[in-house]
Amino acid sequence: MSQFVQVALPLPIFKNFTYSVPDNFADAAHIGVRVTVPFGKRTMTGVIVDEVNETTLQGVKPISDVLDAEPLFSDEMLRFADWMSEYYVAPVGETLRSMLPQGMSPESSQRVMLAHNGVVEEIPELRRVAPRQAAILTALSDHPKGVTVAFLKKKVGAENLYSQLVALEEKGLIERSTTEGRESKPKKVNAVRINPTLLNDEEALHTLFDQLDANAPKQASVMLFLYTQAERSGNEYLPNAHVAASAKAPASALAALVEKGALEQTQIEQSREEILEDREDEPEHEALTDSQADIVPNQDQANAIAAITGAMDAGAFKSFLLHGVTGSGKTQVYIEAIRHAVERGKRAIMLVPEIALTIQLVERFKRAFGERVTVLHSRMSEGERYDSWLRAMRGGCDVVIGPRSALFAPVRDLGIVIVDEEHEASYKQYDAQPRYNARDAAIVRAQLSGAVAVLGSATPSIESYFNALREKYHLLNLPERVDNAREPRMVIVDTVTARKQNLMRGSLSVRLIADIRAKLEKKEGVILFQNRRGFATRLECSACAHSPMCPNCAVTLTYHKPITSLRCHYCGYTRKAETSCTVCGNHDLRQPGVGTQKVEEELAAQLPEAKVLRMDLDTTARKGAHRQILTAFAKGEVDILLGTQMVAKGLDFSRVSLVGVVSADTQLLLPDFRASERTFQLITQVAGRAGRRGGMEGEVVVQTAHPEHPAIQAAFAKNYRMMYNDELYNRQALFYPPFSRFIVIEVKSEDQKEAEQHAKLFRGLLPAKHPALDIIGPTQALIWKLKNAYRYQIIVKNNKTTDPGGRQFHQIFSKAYEKYREDHGKQSVQIIVDVDAQGMG
Repeated sequence: MSQFVQVALPLPIFKNFTYSVPDNFADAAHIGVRVTVPFGKRTMTGVIVDEVNETTLQGVKPISDVLDAEPLFSDEMLRFADWMSEYYVAPVGETLRSMLPQGMSPESSQRVMLAHNGVVEEIPELRRVAPRQAAILTALSDHPKGVTVAFLKKKVGAENLYSQLVALEEKGLIERSTTEGRESKPKKVNAVRINPTLLNDEEALHTLFDQLDANAPKQASVMLFLYTQAERSGNEYLPNAHVAASAKAPASALAALVEKGALEQTQIEQSREEILEDREDEPEHEALTDSQADIVPNQDQANAIAAITGAMDAGAFKSFLLHGVTGSGKTQVYIEAIRHAVERGKRAIMLVPEIALTIQLVERFKRAFGERVTVLHSRMSEGERYDSWLRAMRGGCDVVIGPRSALFAPVRDLGIVIVDEEHEASYKQYDAQPRYNARDAAIVRAQLSGAVAVLGSATPSIESYFNALREKYHLLNLPERVDNAREPRMVIVDTVTARKQNLMRGSLSVRLIADIRAKLEKKEGVILFQNRRGFATRLECSACAHSPMCPNCAVTLTYHKPITSLRCHYCGYTRKAETSCTVCGNHDLRQPGVGTQKVEEELAAQLPEAKVLRMDLDTTARKGAHRQILTAFAKGEVDILLGTQMVAKGLDFSRVSLVGVVSADTQLLLPDFRASERTFQLITQVAGRAGRRGGMEGEVVVQTAHPEHPAIQAAFAKNYRMMYNDELYNRQALFYPPFSRFIVIEVKSEDQKEAEQHAKLFRGLLPAKHPALDIIGPTQALIWKLKNAYRYQIIVKNNKTTDPGGRQFHQIFSKAYEKYREDHGKQSVQIIVDVDAQGMG
């Protein structure tokens, strides 16, 4: 073991720190483990990223403690973090922190307690071989409900206990949990099995069954279920909840059998994910999967599967772009490719853009791969995420499914990484370091693992299709829908003309209303898409045109009608809506613009018989809401699913025959160089939800005030190359991606003058001219005030030809940033860099 280690700390500093390794940690301080270290007057948690035999530094401090019994980061994941750090110009310590699930912070969130009463008997022996561990157990014996680590430190009189706690936990002598009650290990639940003595006594068993059949049928159901399970897979303990649900019996039936001695009860470890899996027995599981039976691959699918599996068999990295029209069976290609990987002893990561999509995909993947599927996403509790992460690390699953952060799952023997709907902007992280794009990072993760990467979409991003045409990716095409399903028929409604002819009812055209009514009569499903939540975009005074603004952001407040509130969708500021203008006192306040709430109200007025469910951030905030909404729609309990772009992404329901786009102009008119591309993608994607099964004709009604716009026309023609060629011409003329790397450097402060001054200072530290960089600004951001901070931006177009990997930009920015910190840095000013930014918001 080396005398010194390099530790990456979660600080906005582009360097690692050297610490010495005390003898008592010599066997534990490995690369990839977390350690606590002194940093100034505080203690911080970092990751050992390198070992050093000697150093010229003076006064090197020792590490304080080792937090992990085994490395959390493999060599492969550390190399991945290094790439992320360099490409996205993010300190490696902050990058590594982002790769771990929440709930893995050390002592501040943990409680410790004895595992069982018999632990006390171990203390005398431990005093001889491990006195510190004995002292911990002695302290815990006085507190049967457990104590915090901070309290334990004071009680034992030692600052660093973490490695001792890890050792005690491995011996089964203590248990650790978070202060919120979410255990940082698999959850313990009550479980039962048939008393082995009874099971081996056939005569007694038959006698018991006869008695229960006559007097306690629910208890008989429990015994029959457990007996069947014992015959099939051994007399193992099964969770009480699972047994009760499977036997359709109350918990009291199990308790009575335990009381009679027919069952034995204990506690077993069960991950929170397994608890969630038990819900698949519910009817909603069938509802969500009834339209998704596995399909025998057609010739195009078979060709794609053969290309991907052939690359896996070759054992070398290869990347694919799977371009398939909506409903072409891309998911089946994914399943067959992953099946091949699993058969070869490899594992898979499957990324999806939305949590809502995870629900349907997980159900389908579990039918294909059983319980060897795990899920990671932000709506899970800390404990659930921890369990899934740990399960992936220990090889307990073959497939990890989730949004962008699932890319960091510690999957060993990775064989394939798939990014479904790769064009989606939600793969880009905006609000924290590293500001990565999971689509692009997935390619690198696969490359470092020697795995295959597959990007899939009906509407690929301009960048990905550009790469495919230049053979950086291998292009695979699925040009036809499966199951003899036809492409939906699209109708464009010119809302300007319709309004002049009195053919609009609020935001809904007479044509769309009539089509919805016809589908309702046939008991077919309808999806309506409006990419703006709330009731109205704002309140507006009819006399002076004043609109209430957010006090923290340079945006108008969105009007939400049910609770008559004004809300900022950027910072969350909310207040009661005024009844008169705060400027002139006028009581006539208009509600211009249309959100999902207003569309919902208009539907109720025009189609009172229709059952409508709204799916947006307001209705899906609570846990489980996605599943409940989708299940109700799948079962036919709801006629119309109305939502924001959540409903445009990959949902697959056999009953949907009509899709309506309330306004195709919401995205189109944004001051964003990607606006046309995204409009085409949204229309095409949401249109693809209609008529996905043979025998049902799908129809799409698109309402727009700009029917002649190239993006609208390309969507109407169902012609991706038409949109691509038009966009590529414009992008090349203006040197936008894919020809450049679009980078936004943001300078912000709560003082406007300070923000502007420091933006100019930072621009002065960048080169006036550079062959690889086209630098513009600084200028005020489009939303120049956000969350009470004033924002200025420097735009950099980084030439991909002269700087292919972005290293020149990284070096220039890092040098300027360090110089800025030394000469001008202030805590009140933030410098943020966003490489491959999605826009200039």
